[in-house]
Amino acid sequence: MATYLEQRKQPGSSSGSASGDFVFASGIAIDPATMRRAPEAGTVGEETRLVLALLEDQLAQAGCGLRDIVKTTCYVREETDRMEFVQAYRDVFAPGPYPARCTVALGIAGDCRVQIDAIAYRGAEQ
Repeated sequence: MATYLEQRKQPGSSSGSASGDFVFASGIAIDPATMRRAPEAGTVGEETRLVLALLEDQLAQAGCGLRDIVKTTCYVREETDRMEFVQAYRDVFAPGPYPARCTVALGIAGDCRVQIDAIAYRGAEQ
């Protein structure tokens, strides 16, 4: 049986779900009212940190946090955004361990430059 999680910090955008020990969450820094990138996501780094904060809020509802993430699929709009994204991503997860990550460049909704899907395991070792 799945439990659906709210997107409390950004109502109307992607939500997550939990089933058994696994939690699935998705984050994008989009303003649901305008369907454009959130104003506080000025740089790719700021946008990455905002997306991870949105994920963290979803995960908290399921009793876990960023350190419980075991796999992410990350999307950046432009290949030229990759290095700034990676640096912000590493800063948030520092000092590690870092979850398995796949990063691809492709179009993203609105004018957003970053989107992250995450799988967390509630029984993950800290």
